[in-house]
Amino acid sequence: MSAQSPFTVAAFTPTAQDTAGLLAWFDRYDEHVRRNDIQAMADMARFPLTVMTSDSAGEYVTQQWDRATFVQTMDLSAGGADPTAVRIDNQRQPVFLNADIAVVISDSTVTTGESTQHMRYVDVMAKTGGEWRFTSMIQAGWGDMLKQYLGA
Repeated sequence: MSAQSPFTVAAFTPTAQDTAGLLAWFDRYDEHVRRNDIQAMADMARFPLTVMTSDSAGEYVTQQWDRATFVQTMDLSAGGADPTAVRIDNQRQPVFLNADIAVVISDSTVTTGESTQHMRYVDVMAKTGGEWRFTSMIQAGWGDMLKQYLGA
């Protein structure tokens, strides 16, 4: 019988500081989103960034984005909207795999005028140089846009 690696059997329990640090990262990111500061948003990613979604036929779509593709896509998704006219409320649930890797589930409500949309998405987070970066974005429903504009 072989001994198991402690990396595969030991559960990690984040400290309150671990959780607060990761959620503070998202507060900074959300501020960039509110200002539609796409370059600052890109500064918080680890490229290449893996993007996973589905299209209107329910088919899986994935891409690897470099910084330029991220900026282009975020600009397209913003659609020139006035960021001050949009209200975004996020509830986040981080799940830590260890102190340096986490998956964060976000439930968001986006309100523009009388229109309200609810979204759920996941970010895979990893520390690079001691700082959190998102490495993957997962959200259903964007595949048609990705195929149309980015040739997925």
